[in-house]
Amino acid sequence: MADQRSDIEKEIREQIRKAKAPPRRKGGGKRLALILLLLLAVAAGFWYVSNRDLLSMDRMRRVMSYNKAEDGAELFRYDSDRSASYNLLGDNLIIVSTSRIQMLGGDGAELWSKTVNFTNPAIALGAETAAVYDVGGRELYLFGARGLARDMSGECENGVLAVSINASDYLALTTLKSGYRSAVTVYTATGERVFTFNSSERYISDACVPADNRHLGVVTLGESEGVFASRMTFYSFDSTEAISETTLSGSMVLSLGNLGGKLAALQDDRLTVFDADGALSGSCRYDYPYLRGHSFFGSEFAVLLLSRYRSGGAMRLLTVDGDGQRLGLLDERREIVDISAAGKFVAVLCADSLTIYTEELKEYATLSGTDYAKRVIMRPDGTALLVGASRSRLFVPE
Repeated sequence: MADQRSDIEKEIREQIRKAKAPPRRKGGGKRLALILLLLLAVAAGFWYVSNRDLLSMDRMRRVMSYNKAEDGAELFRYDSDRSASYNLLGDNLIIVSTSRIQMLGGDGAELWSKTVNFTNPAIALGAETAAVYDVGGRELYLFGARGLARDMSGECENGVLAVSINASDYLALTTLKSGYRSAVTVYTATGERVFTFNSSERYISDACVPADNRHLGVVTLGESEGVFASRMTFYSFDSTEAISETTLSGSMVLSLGNLGGKLAALQDDRLTVFDADGALSGSCRYDYPYLRGHSFFGSEFAVLLLSRYRSGGAMRLLTVDGDGQRLGLLDERREIVDISAAGKFVAVLCADSLTIYTEELKEYATLSGTDYAKRVIMRPDGTALLVGASRSRLFVPE
């Protein structure tokens, strides 16, 4: 609410400044009258938001950005492919399958395409860049707003193990490397190499640059006292000597990513959060035993999809902040097809309906008749892209 008040006050001050300026041509009186009417409308809108709490700034922005015809409109059309993965980079849709990489612009036109022979296609998303690669393969392509930005296949050594991109578009590339078990190299948004670590003792399964852009968190696999363990190790860019190390015994780190400016390690039984220098910041243990899905790219919170059983219903949604504290909890007996988080919102796709929640898992908007969709991609402005087999449609909450 403070941000809303600040934005509106700035707008009022700007309009008053313009009103006080000497008119450049005749009709200044009419111009001043129109400005006064505008100020009254802005003030009325601010009072309505502040006192009635019926509209949010997100809704107001959508009213300004979208028209009714865009709600439910088909944004993208493409060939059906069961092996395909989808993600949004700004307004552009990236599609990667075992046989093809394709980037479609916001107008639906193809920006870039390439035939490939991938076994395990994957997409890593940053703020303004996205990486497409084949896990175990030797191809890596980096995309920007206009299409292909860099072909980084020459950097892939003996095969790509993992790729991550943080909110500043620092890329961490983990590969197999001759003479070592594996290696990780960090690149800036402009492609400059700023750090390389070669691991001769353990395999690196994942690596990520925290929000400070000066450290690297690395996950290695091995044993501790005869028990399988993942190890979180942190490095500063000015040295290959570890500055912090934490052993996570009996647990495997499934994914590593930025969460609320910190680094989050997603494990099979908990989410553990670290500061940029490796200090333990928080941890949240799951109530249900099976982790079925998650979303926390570059966000202020993570959403986790848990289940009491290996398959079927009895599912639970859990949101966690950057300190490992629970924000919201919701039990759902319907089968959940997909989840996605962005901005302040969580999209939950079921077999025939979509529900958008706030980060506290309070219902924000619903849509029925979504049986055509197999994926949902939440967008920071509160809209959601419903991805079907051969076309995608936009949902714009009122």
